[in-house]
Amino acid sequence: MHMTRRRFTGRSGRLLTSLLALAGIAGTVVIAATPAAAATGTAPATANAKPAAATNTATDQTPDGAVRAFNAALSERRINDALALLVPGAVNFQLEPAHAFAAPQPGSAAMPLTSDLATHWRTVAPVLYSTNQVYRRQVDEATVHADGRLAMVWARVRTRAEPLRGTPSLLVFSETYLLRLDDGHWRIAGVAQSRGTR
Repeated sequence: MHMTRRRFTGRSGRLLTSLLALAGIAGTVVIAATPAAAATGTAPATANAKPAAATNTATDQTPDGAVRAFNAALSERRINDALALLVPGAVNFQLEPAHAFAAPQPGSAAMPLTSDLATHWRTVAPVLYSTNQVYRRQVDEATVHADGRLAMVWARVRTRAEPLRGTPSLLVFSETYLLRLDDGHWRIAGVAQSRGTR
């Protein structure tokens, strides 16, 4: 695996810095990418990859391994394997609404800042899977900050959706994961993303 150091700026950099400060994590920033990604600047295709089950210790012994396994499980429609990588009560930070119809209207109550992450994916995944013949989540690169049993992973995520009818879409955005080490396994405790309102 290729490792490199990088300084992040802009909106995703501020989000990463804020979440790291909130979690009290300090340390070295390391970006982990596959050798192919390092050579080409992109991540290899994973459409035919079959990673081990989410509960396999090989996939969750590092923070970025748990993040990659979570996204691979969602791509392969293995929702239970993805949810097995969550800490009970894991939080989805809703810093912005994902869809314009969900944005609060002037004078209305603000959208809650957090929601249950497992409930989010139990609700969203069936819709994504039933309306798309292909839904892929690929982690192009991951930056890890770890201190003891606590870690933050900043991930550049690429999603591709090929609907049953309509035009395929490709989105690239950042997600920031808060993880906790439990009995030698990294589990996701929270997620925030930079994807703007669509």
